[in-house]
Amino acid sequence: MESLRISRPFDAHVHLREGDILKTVLPYTADVFFSAVAMGNLKEPISTAEQVRVYREQILSALPSGSNFMPIMSVMLQKNMTPEILEQTFEAGAQVLKFIPAATSTNSSASNGVTIPELRNYYPVLAKAADLGMIFSGHWELARDAGNVEIPELERERLAIPWLRGIISDFSELKIMVEHVTTAEMIEVVKAAPDNVAATITAHHLMLEAKDVMDPSGRIINSLNYCKPVAKTHRDRMAVVETAVSGHPRFFFGSDSAPHPISAKRRIPPAAGIFSDPVALSIVAQVFEERGFLNRMKNFTSGFGPQFYGLPISQETIVLEERYWRVPESIDGIPVFMGGKAVKYQIVS
Repeated sequence: MESLRISRPFDAHVHLREGDILKTVLPYTADVFFSAVAMGNLKEPISTAEQVRVYREQILSALPSGSNFMPIMSVMLQKNMTPEILEQTFEAGAQVLKFIPAATSTNSSASNGVTIPELRNYYPVLAKAADLGMIFSGHWELARDAGNVEIPELERERLAIPWLRGIISDFSELKIMVEHVTTAEMIEVVKAAPDNVAATITAHHLMLEAKDVMDPSGRIINSLNYCKPVAKTHRDRMAVVETAVSGHPRFFFGSDSAPHPISAKRRIPPAAGIFSDPVALSIVAQVFEERGFLNRMKNFTSGFGPQFYGLPISQETIVLEERYWRVPESIDGIPVFMGGKAVKYQIVS
């Protein structure tokens, strides 16, 4: 029976939500990961210093007793953001400037959000982020073309690439995070970029392809697998898998674990997001083992991310053991990724 001991991992992208959902899902992150980037796209997006302080306190108050979990706080790039406001949020504890293009994903409203073409108007904010040593973490999908026509979801990441290249070219001193890469083309962009650019890879994008989510016409056929960015082609998934196991230091784990109640996942259109943290590391271990690179998992989950974020690698450890277990279908009414299926590795300590 094979086992693997690794430093407690780092989740570079997680949605902990708020209220009762926060209390339900937080232990599945805090009991395993020593730290995680808590995304601020709440119902009222985190965009002020006071909101950063309040949300951090909510997370800390909901932690299991004795937990030493450390949330990394983020602030959303909204229309009201200025360099002065950003500095105030930094002083309040925000370390990440989070960008979701307007009307692209959960709680990224068209009225308050910033579109990708509008990013040029916020260059002073990005310059301030660079000065402060913050990380600019972006969801790179272009939702509408120049004629304001909605772009099919399978094409959105690829069509955002020219805009990302512009940001990379214009901000050599800014740490840029490309969230949840799903296409072979975006992977090549990050590989070719300088060392201030990195990308996260999720567990569910190691497993899913477009056919697991939608039919050829784009109609969603499995709402439980629906997330943004949506899973892409087999070729794209293979590129994501091979990059994850390659040992490239600028690609590392970020779960994008994004819980929604089952009612929200079953509605039309369904909420976008997959609650994966209860099973994510088991999936990653299985994928790395299948490729013959289980020994590289520790850097992918526990080393490269902390290094990019300027964090020490955890001195605590967890152990994954080759032991099949069945993933719960749901937890307190929140569907779990791969619910009801057996996975090969289990966290045992």
